[in-house]
Amino acid sequence: GQCSFDDFGADGFISLGQQQNSLLLMFVSTTGDAEQCTSIASTWSKLLSKSLPHTTFQHCQFALFALGDRAYGPDAYCAAGRKVAARLNQLSAIPICTLGYGDDGSLNGGVFADLDVWLEGQLFPTLKAMIGGGQLKLLDASCSSALDDKEIKMYTVKAIRQADAAENENVALHEWQNERYQQHYANYFKHSCPTTAYQYNGDIKRRITSNANQLDCKTHPLLGRVSVNNRITADDWIQNTRHIRINVLSAMKGDAPTLSGASVTELPYQAGDVATILPSNPSSLVSTFLSVLPTAIRSIADGTIHIQYNQHHTQTSMNNHPWPQYCTLRGLLTHCADIQSLPEREDLFALSSFCNPNHEDGNDHREKLISLSETSGAALYGDYIIREKRNWVDVLYDFDSIRFEEGGAKLTLEDLLSLLPSLAPRHFSIASSPSFIQMNRSPTVSNGFALELCVAVVEGSTPFGRPYTGCCSKYLESISPCSDQTTSDGSDIVRLWIHPGSFSNLPLDIRENPSPHHYFTTPVLYVGAGTGIAPLRSLILEREAIMMQNGATSISSSATTVEGNRDGNDDNILVFGCRSKAKDYYYGEEWEEFVKTKRLRIIPAFSRDQKVGKLYVQRALREAGGGSGELIVQHILEHNGAVYIAGGSKMARAVKDEIVEALTNTLGSEKTAKKLLNKLKRTGKFSIEAWS
Repeated sequence: GQCSFDDFGADGFISLGQQQNSLLLMFVSTTGDAEQCTSIASTWSKLLSKSLPHTTFQHCQFALFALGDRAYGPDAYCAAGRKVAARLNQLSAIPICTLGYGDDGSLNGGVFADLDVWLEGQLFPTLKAMIGGGQLKLLDASCSSALDDKEIKMYTVKAIRQADAAENENVALHEWQNERYQQHYANYFKHSCPTTAYQYNGDIKRRITSNANQLDCKTHPLLGRVSVNNRITADDWIQNTRHIRINVLSAMKGDAPTLSGASVTELPYQAGDVATILPSNPSSLVSTFLSVLPTAIRSIADGTIHIQYNQHHTQTSMNNHPWPQYCTLRGLLTHCADIQSLPEREDLFALSSFCNPNHEDGNDHREKLISLSETSGAALYGDYIIREKRNWVDVLYDFDSIRFEEGGAKLTLEDLLSLLPSLAPRHFSIASSPSFIQMNRSPTVSNGFALELCVAVVEGSTPFGRPYTGCCSKYLESISPCSDQTTSDGSDIVRLWIHPGSFSNLPLDIRENPSPHHYFTTPVLYVGAGTGIAPLRSLILEREAIMMQNGATSISSSATTVEGNRDGNDDNILVFGCRSKAKDYYYGEEWEEFVKTKRLRIIPAFSRDQKVGKLYVQRALREAGGGSGELIVQHILEHNGAVYIAGGSKMARAVKDEIVEALTNTLGSEKTAKKLLNKLKRTGKFSIEAWS
């Protein structure tokens, strides 16, 4: 079988590894600053337990493929997988082949291109040798026949109700709120809940409990409406970045988990947390997708269908959850299926069997799809799918023999539902402070809470001029703001969860004798670029709110400027990079106001505004405080400060390298410098939130 580590359970994983002649095939991804993903967090914590005997996995063999991105640097590249492999070795597990490495930036398929090399060069030859030597037994005959039984399909679908005359594509926009389908969609959406998502009661108060196991329950999404959706880049700028405020008003109805001994907290989330958003596909794209399907499928798009998942089907997919049991096909394509995603090579191979040979190009289409799916066709796949960003709609349009009717189209609705991937939620760092928002809460907001996002809309053109957009960022941009305080109906209702991010230990202790510009025991250095400002803004505003709650007053200083402030606030130092002060200086007016009141020191890096060369955040950080990394040394070694970095992976790596170099020059060795950063990381005073 296949599932995530924590879905299987830490105890179950250890028990499986203790079975005689067990073989584990594992795929482990790295996130953040060489961290384990949330889907393995509990299992990893258990594996690190000192109480585990060193012989725990002595009867176990394993193969592991680690996933990462070289842009994060050699120390962080595939670090999570390397750590798991090393720990299993310590517990006496035996690797059957060399550890595999998948680089997200590899040409012609990213990690999948590297996976092919590992499978064909390492894993498959090893397994073949083990089978030949009797070390590995094949499945028994009954299981083998089940694997080969192509008549067993993943889903059974029955049309049980025709569409009413008044029903059309607009109804599908909020079908998941229809009483007829709501519970089925709620059960489906719950599968997308992050492992560490917060839980809320009926009044949208965040629950807290000392029982960690109770917090691992999957919950239905929160529901909110967008009240602010403003562009914060210049109208003539190449990037459309939005400041979005979401008023969270309720939770989707469903069976809520029972938390024994749970209490509630007034703060609905913490500074530095992450919002996980479930997008929907635009109705126009869904209609286009339906138009490239066979008539038999297209004709039942708006009627109710009953989807039954066949649990005995062996070809399960980690990309899919069982679809809603009752829905319409149009509704499923709108809210559940990721028709904007790029088909994987195995998807193209599966589609090849549905090309109609009666079509004039049917056999040719079949051969092309097979070629695109093969390892030897990786370059073709890279050109056709990856660089031209062809999604499911594009592929089905191009290979029109799949919908050709003469002799009967071979693709059925059951087949389609087995192929399509589920819409994955997208993660956005929250850009607001819960304390700051509560202090400035509008009296017109009677329930729930608000959060803010800083979202760069993904849009562009491929090398051949094909336009493309990001699924979730474009979805959020399309929502018109409204002041409605209910979530009973509407296509603009946002479904989301909230969970902890990388910056969960923001220092908030106050000095014994605080002054407005030297207020906190621990100063914080924030370094970010682009939309990396989102979590940093959340942290800065949270500390500002704490000051305001305790009656701190501002100190006006008209002589202070944004470009330099060595005599200003050292409690909060922000190094922020963007291309142009006039074009994409996110929240610049806020920063300048804080600088004037000496509550923030800002060191900007406007890369395109320089007369000679470009100024990036790593250089700005190095040159601040007198140059040669003096600010870094003062902040960390003299002031015992915390450092938080957010933004693209290359920027984060460059900034971390600058910090290591500055500390090395002072401490005498790189090893000592890295050891210090690791100590700060363990105490929450050094964190990185980066993405590719």
